[in-house]
Amino acid sequence: MTEWQDRTIEQRHLLNPAFCAVVLWQMAKGYQTEAATGTDATAALPLELAFVGASFVLRGQTRRQLPVTVRTSLATWIQDHPLERSAVAKGVGILRPYVREALVFGAQHGALSMTGRRVVSEPGAAKRINGYLKQSSADVRDCAGQALFVGRWLNKGGTPSTVMAMLGVQA
Repeated sequence: MTEWQDRTIEQRHLLNPAFCAVVLWQMAKGYQTEAATGTDATAALPLELAFVGASFVLRGQTRRQLPVTVRTSLATWIQDHPLERSAVAKGVGILRPYVREALVFGAQHGALSMTGRRVVSEPGAAKRINGYLKQSSADVRDCAGQALFVGRWLNKGGTPSTVMAMLGVQA
């Protein structure tokens, strides 16, 4: 992990722990929301999918090519976007230390918690996060909105091992 003072300005803005924690909170919230409509209302975001989801959301080109509905299957999207599939897989490894840092930051600030190997968005953080998003740029709000979507979409994508296999991500 690069020391904070040695990070580029882009890394400081896009990959800072507070922003990434908001993205993860939104993703976990989306996952939990979709789970509540299914058979397992208590399901939380699997830890592995936090890394996968961050790769979908934090890369602008990939984020702009996401489907508009969760009814579009992950398998179909992958077939239609083979270059993005490889970018997501590569991004998982690149973003790993930043996602870890964001998970710790989010937990320390009461936004995220871990239940086993699952990430939970703490409802008590909603007011702070929504306040932050209201004052944020359109790009930040887009990332947050897409993170919510990606959480819902990954819930429908299958088991974590299936999602990772489809994307070519090594555990």
